Amino acid sequence: MALPRLLFVTGKGGTGKSTVAAALAHALSLERPTVLADLDPRLSAAAMLLGAPLTGDAPARAGANLEVVALTARAELEAFMRRIVPVAAISRRMLRSRTFGYVTAALPGLEAFLLLERLRIMAGDAALENRYVVVDAPASGSALELLAVARGVKGIAPIGSLNRIAHSVESFLVDSARFGVILTVTPEELAIREALELAGALRTHLGIATVAAIMNRTPAPMFTRADLEAIAGLGAHASLARRREHERAAARRARTQFARAGVPMIELAMLYRPAMGRAEIDELAAAIAAEMPAR
Repeated sequence: MALPRLLFVTGKGGTGKSTVAAALAHALSLERPTVLADLDPRLSAAAMLLGAPLTGDAPARAGANLEVVALTARAELEAFMRRIVPVAAISRRMLRSRTFGYVTAALPGLEAFLLLERLRIMAGDAALENRYVVVDAPASGSALELLAVARGVKGIAPIGSLNRIAHSVESFLVDSARFGVILTVTPEELAIREALELAGALRTHLGIATVAAIMNRTPAPMFTRADLEAIAGLGAHASLARRREHERAAARRARTQFARAGVPMIELAMLYRPAMGRAEIDELAAAIAAEMPAR
């Protein structure tokens, strides 16, 4: 299956979403030019790729084929105002005005909606320039709200420019050649269940495709049944060993569960490292690149 031009990476908090987004962007950049669009306020995916915090609004180069850019909903609102009111002094005054504050309060989700419009434009540019965009998106609950905001704007603005943009955004989100979701998950029952529910909600309520689930921090096989029996009396050591085997079993079950839901699953091995840096991202990217062509 061909990948969409824009991959929207989301998942339950604590599943390594930003790490996976950074590794995925690096993996895709081995094939063709790629942009990582970091929506997370902490910009941790960008920092992992750059080796330093991302500063400023301009894109930063993280590799020969890889750029990193930070996006914020407020910045997109300001950019939208500059487009419709090209006189800078007037647009700045409007943004600072109390009246404009009332307008944005009366249109809940306007800033997030314009952020989606920016992603649509980026995906269109990526198609023209034969490259990918990877988005380090909000965690799953907030991501679902973000992706549903165009429908809400259509209800609030039944005619006019916002309505036209909303139609364009909705068409973009359901076009599997332009947009798709990558779900991050860990081998824990709660994270797996939430990811499956999110994939179902995206498909059923919004018509959005889930490209793959990436199982992060999957432990390698460590113990046989005989090993577990032999260390049963070692207290905390035995508990840790059983937990590792439970996670392995959860990962195996998850592959079957995601397959039933029509979602391919990629496993990333747990890296026993004190911190995640560029070397670790390179290692995870190689694992993703090895599986992605088959998808």
